[in-house]
Amino acid sequence: MRSAQYTLAVALTFALAGTATAQTTAPAPTTATTQPTTYGETANHWLASGFVGSGFHTHGEDPRIEQDDNSISYGGQVGWLWRGIVGPEFLAEWAPNSQVNSVFIDGDTHVHSYMANVIAALPLGADGQVEPFISGGYGHIAMTADFVAGDAGTSNNTSGRWGSNIGGGVMAFANKFGVRGDVRYYHASSANELSGSAADQFIESLVSGLHFWRATGGVSVRW
Repeated sequence: MRSAQYTLAVALTFALAGTATAQTTAPAPTTATTQPTTYGETANHWLASGFVGSGFHTHGEDPRIEQDDNSISYGGQVGWLWRGIVGPEFLAEWAPNSQVNSVFIDGDTHVHSYMANVIAALPLGADGQVEPFISGGYGHIAMTADFVAGDAGTSNNTSGRWGSNIGGGVMAFANKFGVRGDVRYYHASSANELSGSAADQFIESLVSGLHFWRATGGVSVRW
């Protein structure tokens, strides 16, 4: 089962990029003897993407974390690339239906992350039509859930930790518009001491040391 999840993640990452590459118009034949351009020198540009995907291989320090959680996620990305090669990136992602096995949770938990990254890409083609990339950095990973407090009813609580992420994939463009596929690993820091109310401590124990993979695909625009 786990190997099937990895295969699906890789397929999701590269299928969209392959589709856009196939649609790129080939250059007209020429009798010139110069070597074809493989690495494109693109201008400085902004980049924005929207995507959907799925999580897999979820683990945490708390045994109530559902390890086979395949919840749907969605998010967005914005960045700037110097000559299409390197620059800053902001990445936000939400998984509204993550699973936790506990009678103290009413409904689903919501995992969300906000990351400040460095992104590095390799523009291929005369205009950088295809761009394999890697990115990583640090930010905030949080969990929100409705905590069941007995006779006191339920309370909505959010707790978060500093976290990191690293991943990569492929972007492919036809002029300004294109697609993006990405596989990414997230890891929240551990909480040595829990604080706050009983509900706060419970949610913090769930997000402490939480780590998971996300495979996503979506559309991109550059300008």
